[in-house]
Amino acid sequence: MSTSSSNLPPSHLFKGELGAEIVVLSVSVVRAAQLLDAASDIETADGLVKGRVGDFVMMQANGERYPIRASVFYGTYQILGRVGSRFVGRRLLHARRAWPVKSIGAELDYGPGRGKVAAPLGGWVYRSDDDDYGFINAEAKKSAHIVVGNARSLERTNWKELFQRTVQIVSLLPPAMTLIALFAYKAAISQDESLSQLLLGVEGACLVFGAGLVWWVRTDRWVLKAAVAVGTEVAREFQCAVELLGQKGSELFPSMALWRAAQSTEESVATGYLSPELLRRVKDQVSATYERVRTEIEAHHREEKRAARLSWISVMLVLCCLVYAGGTHSQIAELVAIWLPSVVGALHSSVWRRQIVNRIGAGREFLSELEFVRTQLISLVPNDRLDPNGGAQFESLRATLRMLCRAAAEHSQRQLQFAISEDPNLPV
Repeated sequence: MSTSSSNLPPSHLFKGELGAEIVVLSVSVVRAAQLLDAASDIETADGLVKGRVGDFVMMQANGERYPIRASVFYGTYQILGRVGSRFVGRRLLHARRAWPVKSIGAELDYGPGRGKVAAPLGGWVYRSDDDDYGFINAEAKKSAHIVVGNARSLERTNWKELFQRTVQIVSLLPPAMTLIALFAYKAAISQDESLSQLLLGVEGACLVFGAGLVWWVRTDRWVLKAAVAVGTEVAREFQCAVELLGQKGSELFPSMALWRAAQSTEESVATGYLSPELLRRVKDQVSATYERVRTEIEAHHREEKRAARLSWISVMLVLCCLVYAGGTHSQIAELVAIWLPSVVGALHSSVWRRQIVNRIGAGREFLSELEFVRTQLISLVPNDRLDPNGGAQFESLRATLRMLCRAAAEHSQRQLQFAISEDPNLPV
């Protein structure tokens, strides 16, 4: 088995040739599922797969059915409703790893007791959890996932910082080009044709640069790469809460670990998991995240207020320039009156695209949840120790930790959604 990536599915599960590892983002969709209480053979689009007791059978709108492990279901679907063994869940925006199948006659073994399927050319072998591999055919992968990019490229570049800088540059180009055009206009009026032509050429170059930059950002899917980085930032910080609940944390799929810890119905958590060290880590992380989110909300508020103040100041300046230009016929005043609205428009566009109002609301909601968790932790385990005989205390602590995992997972999901919607526009 050959591939350009060093991170591969286990050789005993896959036979064939794979391409370079990529990161894909699952598309959000609502699906029905059934919890199996008896082993069953499920005929999937790729072949026969055995569903074991405790697995979930997912049912798509086109009638296709396929089984997934309970740990995968609780980690990749937000449960919307349940009646008995019937579930309704919304698939989360979930970053998976995948490898394009490059050979004919490839096969994937789902593991002991689950069966083996053919992996035709053009499909993906995907990894949705640390120890969960599957296959998706060429048709299904297009409707269910969005390709983010090469896995190595995502790991080597700070896409969050790079994307933010690029958006700032694109936002500043419209007022800059307007100012250059106004100087070119003034030079033409002053009969300085060579300077006017030079400035117009500079404006054209800025426009081509901006349009090319936006095209590159969209074609190379920078917004998705930055979104994946943002969406996992908070989730990684709270893996200590996952471990406190007796679940396994994950560096590669941290959001999935949070959702699984929050939604799993397993009752295997014992007081032995609640070590003083882990309890202290959770307390410290809750406090640190609370302060960081509060600082972000304050920064958003300051930016919103600056935008409002600049709008009123600009209105007054434009009116003054218009009155002055009408009385003195000053070209400079006329040019400033023309240029200022483009500055305000660029600022408002930037403020709108960053979704400040929505981010403030989401941040406040997360803050209130963190404040509740912090108060509960101090009340339940003031000395970072749990009384082994305190059954009610243990249940309250577990409920609080589940709530923390869900709050962090939902906040991570919102950050991912915000980031995806911040694609830059053309600088015109």
